[in-house]
Amino acid sequence: MLKKAVISLSFVLVLFGCAQKSTEWNKDHVLQLAESIPLTGNPMDLDTSGQNVYIAEDQGGLSIVNLSTHTRQWITNFISVTGDTIPLIKIRKVSVVPEINRLFINETDGSDLIRIINTTNPDSMRILDNITGATQDIQDMKFQAITDAGNQFIYEGFFCSGRDVSYGKYGVHAAGLPPYFSITKTYTSPASANGAFFTNQYVYVAAEQRGLEIFNRSSGSRIGELDLPGEAQKVKVVGNYAYLPCRQNGLQIVNVAEPSAPYKVSGYDTGGYATNVDVWNNYAAVSSGGGGVYLFDVTNPAHPVLLDNITDCGYANNVRFLNGKLLVAARDKGLLIYKLVF
Repeated sequence: MLKKAVISLSFVLVLFGCAQKSTEWNKDHVLQLAESIPLTGNPMDLDTSGQNVYIAEDQGGLSIVNLSTHTRQWITNFISVTGDTIPLIKIRKVSVVPEINRLFINETDGSDLIRIINTTNPDSMRILDNITGATQDIQDMKFQAITDAGNQFIYEGFFCSGRDVSYGKYGVHAAGLPPYFSITKTYTSPASANGAFFTNQYVYVAAEQRGLEIFNRSSGSRIGELDLPGEAQKVKVVGNYAYLPCRQNGLQIVNVAEPSAPYKVSGYDTGGYATNVDVWNNYAAVSSGGGGVYLFDVTNPAHPVLLDNITDCGYANNVRFLNGKLLVAARDKGLLIYKLVF
């Protein structure tokens, strides 16, 4: 009799454990698939410009998808300024700066580097230069134009490698000397710097097992930190709040109104591994690996409301809002475009 009771109790515990892990969506979906665009490789990263989506496909090269026509330009090599053909072997990160017709891709085959590409002629894009040094195993990168009148620099950017976030500028430094990219500041985290976000005053770093680290942008000094559950992968700051996908512990939201004393206001443990986050209007989207994509209403960041969870996208690497739609970089299904329908 005792044996039967133990077996019955074990059966109940197994069922309960499975029920806790399985949270299949049983409501009407807010995210409705509008278009599916197959890709060649594994879409690791994406960036947008106008109606174009630039996708780093790991061993599959680079794709540029036009959202108006849903056509795809597939690129597997570029021509250098010397006329040599340079194949794309492993492209992990991508950043586009349309104001100056530049594209930046992170090539990770052999010696890791960042290639600078001139996109003035979309049919004949050429490699202008490479950024090397402190570029090993880049986890995040972003470049943008410098538009200050009279500024000698053309653009600025950062990239995360190891425990460092390297920031630099590119421009004309002296008469007769060619322009080049120069690292002018390095922000060193106590743990792996997987992602960063810059404002005019501060640098926010997703520091994996150490959580969120905050630096004074001008001095480079670390002024605040906050331990978070899971492993912080990326960070996006909107207003007084930082949104961080923390791998095995989902989305974590932090109040950063006072950078020297950040504090967690809420969290949501998504299924799978949370890898990336994007925020638009009052919505936050999280790519969560095998757990698919999560969409939240973050009108009140202290109380995020789950609006949808889609899993039929397969393994979700990345998400990005664009023109009221959600772009999903899915490992096995390519680029998926979802409409938000309420």
